[in-house]
Amino acid sequence: MSGEMTTAFVAEQMGARGYRVHRGPDRPVTGGAADSRLVKPGDLFTAFPGENTDGNLFVGDALRNGAIAVICERAPEEMPAEATVVVAPNTTRAVGELANAWRRECNPRVIGITGTVGKTTAKELTSATLAARFKTHRSEGNLNSREGLPLALMSLRREHEVAVLEMAMDSRGEIVELCEIAEPDAGAVLNIGLTHVSKLGSIEAIANEKLSLPRWLPPQGTAILNADDPRVAEAAGSLGCHVLTFGQAEGAGLRRGPVEDLGLDGTRFPLTYEGQTLDARLHIPGAHVVPAGMVAVAAALWMGMTFREAVDAVAAAEVEGRVRVLRSETGATILDDRYNASPASLAGALRLLSSLGGQRVALIGRMAELGDYEEEEHRKIGRIAAECCDVLAAVGEPCRVTVEEARSAGLSKATWYEDKDEAARTVTAILRKGDHVLVKASRSQEFETVLPVLEGRE
Repeated sequence: MSGEMTTAFVAEQMGARGYRVHRGPDRPVTGGAADSRLVKPGDLFTAFPGENTDGNLFVGDALRNGAIAVICERAPEEMPAEATVVVAPNTTRAVGELANAWRRECNPRVIGITGTVGKTTAKELTSATLAARFKTHRSEGNLNSREGLPLALMSLRREHEVAVLEMAMDSRGEIVELCEIAEPDAGAVLNIGLTHVSKLGSIEAIANEKLSLPRWLPPQGTAILNADDPRVAEAAGSLGCHVLTFGQAEGAGLRRGPVEDLGLDGTRFPLTYEGQTLDARLHIPGAHVVPAGMVAVAAALWMGMTFREAVDAVAAAEVEGRVRVLRSETGATILDDRYNASPASLAGALRLLSSLGGQRVALIGRMAELGDYEEEEHRKIGRIAAECCDVLAAVGEPCRVTVEEARSAGLSKATWYEDKDEAARTVTAILRKGDHVLVKASRSQEFETVLPVLEGRE
């Protein structure tokens, strides 16, 4: 029996649920995609209707790019001979049902990871740590939503012993939907912050959504909770499953001591579990990623690894963090951390910058989806920037107050810019060998355009 999902499995499961199925040849499914431009040969393409476009319009493109199976809401005019096509009234529901059926067929142990900041880093560290001993599957990239997580499960194999899945949300009830699909045996909650507050309305609503992961777990499950986050720690006593807490707080089951920041070489810190203390090491830079490393250790303990094995495996994990290190033609170091920006992640990135040498420059943009908290959080970042950098260049209307606060806190070289390219050109002109410049903003700000300027390629 093949270890991979096959188109025959797709046809059988979807047909059993009453969907219209056009059967193609039986072939292995190697992954999933929702963007026809990203389809690789062997993928299952899911045609989601969207706000700006409709995936059903691109079924033909997906098939030409090598999709061997398609789930869509409107049948193509001509059914392809070489592909299996499922027509369902609700694509999202259908692919979720397929993913759940496949998860049950493969039957790995599953850990879900959620939180406002650090989910992807925690997922990558956890999967790399578990892979030291187990056949490990992980969700690719940012396949972490009600549309994305089912596609992540398309690459699950029967031989996998554990699956590490990132679980995100931007609407009420989404985490529960993901749990119904993935059926996690363990769930980790990193933190609870303000990202998506503009959509959910309050920090309490965000907390309720994030904590729905450990609340969903079966009695024999394990919740891995950050004891240093009051909203997360508060939930520990009300859960019906086993709980393993982590953090610096007194009483944490997995407790860390002070973090030694090694700059771009990572961090080092003592870690204690059941009376044994070991030196832990992460190679990803920034003290703010330490909770992600602790989740990886906790997950390894949950899977039966010894404490020593877990700590050694995390130390050996070679994964890419969110920060890419680039060089400018002047010899300055560029920290490309523009994947996204929340108050916690931006504060962590600024503190990483503060530990580095030379002139420390922050080129930052707006933090999105903060709703009524937008001005307050941008002001807080201004005060943190004044402590952590020598030069601040802040772009976009919400960042006016960031510059105001930074100047009030004593950072005279704080400047507001309406245009990010102008900010980048100004920053580039002052960079010298040994300097460090942090680039960070929400993805919607498209700060990738400033990198060629900073590197000296434009």
